[in-house]
Parts: sequence; structure tokens; C-alpha cells
Amino acid sequence: MDSKRSTGYVHLLKTNRPFRHLWYGQVVSELGDWLNSIAIYTLVLKLSGTGTAVASVMMAKLLPIFFVSPLAGVLVDRMDRKTIMITSDVLRFVVVLGFLLVDDVGDLWLLYTLAVVEIALAGFFEPARSAIIPSLTPREDLVIANALSGSTWSVMLAVGAALGGALVSWFGIKAAFVIDAFTFLLSAWFIARIDYPKEALEKEIAQRPNTSGFQTLVDGMRYLISQPMILVLALMKSGLALAGGVMTIIPLYANKMFASASAISMAIGVMYSARGLGAALGPILVKKVFGDSTRVLQMAILCSFFLGALSYFLFAQSHSLWWACLSIALATFFGSIIWVFSSALIHLEADSRFLGRVFSTEMALLTLVMGLSNWSAGFAIDTLTLTANETALWMAGLFLIPGILWGGFLLFVNARSKQGERVGSVCPVEPSDSKIPPTSV
Repeated sequence: MDSKRSTGYVHLLKTNRPFRHLWYGQVVSELGDWLNSIAIYTLVLKLSGTGTAVASVMMAKLLPIFFVSPLAGVLVDRMDRKTIMITSDVLRFVVVLGFLLVDDVGDLWLLYTLAVVEIALAGFFEPARSAIIPSLTPREDLVIANALSGSTWSVMLAVGAALGGALVSWFGIKAAFVIDAFTFLLSAWFIARIDYPKEALEKEIAQRPNTSGFQTLVDGMRYLISQPMILVLALMKSGLALAGGVMTIIPLYANKMFASASAISMAIGVMYSARGLGAALGPILVKKVFGDSTRVLQMAILCSFFLGALSYFLFAQSHSLWWACLSIALATFFGSIIWVFSSALIHLEADSRFLGRVFSTEMALLTLVMGLSNWSAGFAIDTLTLTANETALWMAGLFLIPGILWGGFLLFVNARSKQGERVGSVCPVEPSDSKIPPTSV
């Protein structure tokens, strides 16, 4: 893609009204999510205080997506994506208010249950949001749209985590839950105001599968298998999730350093804010310095895995809050590059008819690995008696693996290209819901 054709972030928001409303919905929803996360971590540490309890919350907030994603992917490609997002937001408003009923350790089962339901609904919302972007955004602006979405997540992490830590410290846990609930209603209102471009809406309706739900799911799997580049890109965030256990380590790290609930919540908020600040800068700086060609995106992902591993190694050596914040910020600086650029490459390479199923598969695998990583972190600390720093060192080593595999895959693709072969045609497939053949890599 010629970077000269790309518009600026501000210009994109000013000139693209449908995408602007989608972005507004993302801003308020993700701000509330991080208020919710800080409140939940603080509540669990207050009621239990064990690594296993914190890891259990993380698994409750991640693993349900693995189970709902097959259904979500089919629905996102068969139904109006805007309607799916609005429905998810309204239902999450009701669910989050349920956290107000959690008062003592005997109510932890309710907290876990509500977390499961909330994240299951998010499993419908996020693939729909990712899949709708190409319908609202011209192809030449897809990298910018993805970079803006990724940076928004990062900024909301920084602002929401810091605000969540302050709100919980000053006004209590329940105030954060109430605010989070109403952010979902505001998000639903913004999304309801999205007007599809006429041609994009007609195209999306025409491309909806007319086969059974099961056949639609099978076609999606066949499409991924037939497109090695898209399949590998869909696995990229799962490699990133190998270090997801840091989300469990951060609250435990804060709990080790401080005694009072207010100090713990503030420390958690500061470290999560560091994650957001680092992640906000990565894709923007790389695009500004090197451009946004496909080759740049691929090589940036490769380098980020190795530099991210180095950052987690520095985190493993940290013994102060500020050193931990710096290393976490570096880790997410490189992690956000992997996240944003892999999504952008999927949007550029994949057939839009399959985007719901591609992104739901990506999210299913991502959350499965993330959940296992968090469970492993809690298990290592509570059962294997490893320290938070020692557990982080293991994560640094694991983070190297997907980088090595991605580098090997790129070498394979380049070698095949030099031989005049097209990697995407390894196993061509004709989807049963359309006569248009799938794209090739």
C-alpha cells in the first residue's frame, strides 16, 4: 500500500462518519472494560488474595470466547453486524450490574459466573466489530483504521486502568461497576447511529451465506486451510497470548509490594496504564518511520516478537514498581505492533465474506492460549512456588517461539514465490455459499 494515499487519523475520523461512530463506541466501551477489570482484581484480592483466585478470574474472562466463537463467527457472517454489536452491549449492561451483588468470599461463584457471561457476549461483539471495518473504510485506509483501533485500545487501557485504580481507591469497587455498565449503553447508542455506505451494505447482504449454519462453519474452516498466509496471521495473536500470564502477574506483583487495598488498586492501575501507554505508540511510530507496505508490516511483526521477549526478560529482573512499569510498557509497545499489523494484513488479504469466521477463529485461539497462560502463571506461583519474577522469565522464553516460527514461515513463502508458486493455492476451495472463488495469497 502506498503510504501517501493513506489519510491521517484525525482526517479519517472527520470524513468517515460511520467509522467515527464505531470508534466512539469502542472508546467508551473499552474505558468501562478497564474500570471493570481493576475493580474485579481488587475485589478478588480483597476476598481471597491467592494467585489461583486471580488466575481463575482471568480464565473466566477469557475461555468462554473459545466456546462461543464458532457460533459467533457464523452469526457475524450471516446477520447484520451492527445488530449483533448493539445486542451484545445491551445485554452486557445488565450483566455488569450483577457484580454489585458480590459482597463476600461466598459470592465468588457469582463473580465468576457473571464474568463468564460478560466475556461470552464480548465474543460476539469483537468479531463483528473487526469484520465491519472494511465495510465502513476504503481499502487504502485499512491500515490506519486498524492502527487507530489498536491505539485506542491502548490509550483506553492507560486511561481506564489509571482511572479505575483511582476510582476504586477513592469511591469504592461498586462505583466502577456502575460506570462500566452505563458505558455499554452509550456504546450501543453510538453503534446504532452507524449508517452503512449503500454499496457496502448491498455487498455485505449479497455475500451472506445461504447455506446451513453448520455448512457455513465448515466453509470457513476450509477457507482458512486453503489460505496458509491468512491462517498463520489468524494464529499470530495466539503467539502474542503466550505472555498473557502477565495479566495475572501484575495484580500479584502489586499485592506483594503493598499491603492496603487502596495502594494495591493504585499500583495495579499504574502498571496497566504503563501497558496502555507503550501499546499506543508502537504501530503509529513504525508506520510513520517505515511506512505501511505489506513487507514492512510482516517484518515489524517478526522483530517485535524478539524485542518483546527481551522486554519480558527485563520485567523478570525488575524489583521496583517503576522498573516494572518501564519493562511492561516496552513489552506492550512491541505486542501492539503484532496485534495491529496482523489484523491489518488479514483485512488486506482475506475475502470479506469470511471475515467474521476468520476473526472469531482468531479470538477463540487467542483466548484459549491467554487463559492457559494466566492459569499457568497462577499455578506456577501458588503450586510450584515460583516468584512473579521467575514466572515472567519463563514467559520471556516462550515469547521467542512464535517469532522463530513466523520467521521460518516468511522464508518459506519467499522461497515458494521465487519458484513462481502461489502459496495460497496449496489447496483451493470453492465455498458452497458463493460462486466467487476465494482470494489467494
